[in-house]
Amino acid sequence: MYAPKPMRPLWPPWLKRDKPRKSGHTADARRQPRIPLTHHEILALAEPFTRRGRHVELAGSDRLARRILFRPTEHPGTQDGPDALTETLVLENPGRQHFRLIRTLTDAAGRVATLRSDGPDPKVLIERVDAVDPRRQFPTLGGVCVACSYRVETDPGADGGSPGTTRLVFLFASTDLDGIAVELDARVGHGMPAEIRLLPTPQRTFRPPGDLLSVLGWAWRSLRPFDGGWRAHLRIPAAEPARTPGVEAKLARTLGHLVVTLGAPPAQFHRTWLRQRWSALARRTLGLMTIAGLLAVGPGILMLGAPEGSPLRLLSFVMPAFLILVLIARHETPSVKIPPLPRPLPENAWVSEPTHRDGLAEAGRRDPSISR
Repeated sequence: MYAPKPMRPLWPPWLKRDKPRKSGHTADARRQPRIPLTHHEILALAEPFTRRGRHVELAGSDRLARRILFRPTEHPGTQDGPDALTETLVLENPGRQHFRLIRTLTDAAGRVATLRSDGPDPKVLIERVDAVDPRRQFPTLGGVCVACSYRVETDPGADGGSPGTTRLVFLFASTDLDGIAVELDARVGHGMPAEIRLLPTPQRTFRPPGDLLSVLGWAWRSLRPFDGGWRAHLRIPAAEPARTPGVEAKLARTLGHLVVTLGAPPAQFHRTWLRQRWSALARRTLGLMTIAGLLAVGPGILMLGAPEGSPLRLLSFVMPAFLILVLIARHETPSVKIPPLPRPLPENAWVSEPTHRDGLAEAGRRDPSISR
């Protein structure tokens, strides 16, 4: 049956919107068909790795996905880090002349840290990855060992032709504080805040106040509950080279604060941070007060009887648009709820009680060996 063709516009649109690219697919990957890796290609790509003592694990490699897995290697412990680290390398070829090398490190406690490097030459990638000390990804911050993941970034040379210098870009960090997993996710866009997540185990009683982290300063936002735990935004520098050192410094301060706070009775938190809690309350209500003030300015100008054609009368009509610009510039949604006043915390705010597999507290269980 005949179907009419859709009409084409008479003129091109004012703003052309490109379709968003699918994650993990580049322009080279779309042009290049998925040709499986041959045995000779694997040997050629693995040659610089073999020279450095890495050997291909053919059973774990995926030729169709153009993914080469190398056998795990061990990094012995040192005086600074006595535990040994297990290293696993994965070389991916997502597009023409585009390779991605991922190093995964695992310590004895099960913490995992990754290091990623992208480029056109696998030989250069393994050199960049080996130049980073594995212990660099397991620093001790606030008295706690943290697994930090990075991406190797290359700055172009001054003349445009030299390779330039390399630096580490902070991506993710995780650790455990007596049954509470602490994660810092900095894999965000330019100028966006990072996210701190507190994930307690089912056996851990953890009911923190909203200002547990915001008492540290303007960069730390209030905690909000979500499925599985609590999370808060953290303001970080927008670009390198200030971004990674800034994130690491705030991570160290956050962990040090949590170690001291969770190791003391909950009532001490209110006594120690009373002034900072009231300051955090004022900052938390700042967004609500800003919205209320901007909404009240427009009708207030009209009620004062601004003359026709005056700039003040025009300002009253553009105030809603100005409010939208303020909200967009914040990169986060302000809280429109009235926060509770700072009060002393209950004694079981973050006290954990050992539990049995069936969910009953050990303190309330009866020894089965004792007869009634």
